[in-house]
Amino acid sequence: MLIEMDSALFCTRLKEIRTQRKMTQQDIADKTGIPSTSISHIEAGARKPSLENFFKLAVVLNVSADYLLGRTDQYSDLGTDPIANSIQCLPESEREMIQKFISSLQKA
Repeated sequence: MLIEMDSALFCTRLKEIRTQRKMTQQDIADKTGIPSTSISHIEAGARKPSLENFFKLAVVLNVSADYLLGRTDQYSDLGTDPIANSIQCLPESEREMIQKFISSLQKA
């Protein structure tokens, strides 16, 4: 059984999630250490990321690898929790603010 990655879907989802998070290619580069030109090439489909870079992209974008690979249409494996699903759609800056708020509640 031969399994192939849908490269076009990967590129589309990568760019879609990045723009939804209101992040530039440079923002991703700063957080991952991957040159912004490489991110541009990956989004355009001219290059495929290494396994390490794929992992970095998924972590920084806070999205499941399965979603990027087209194996699921859910951004994450958080299930059906409506709060978690809502947070997934927010830009990174707002998600960071919510994380700080949650941390402050946990310390109280």
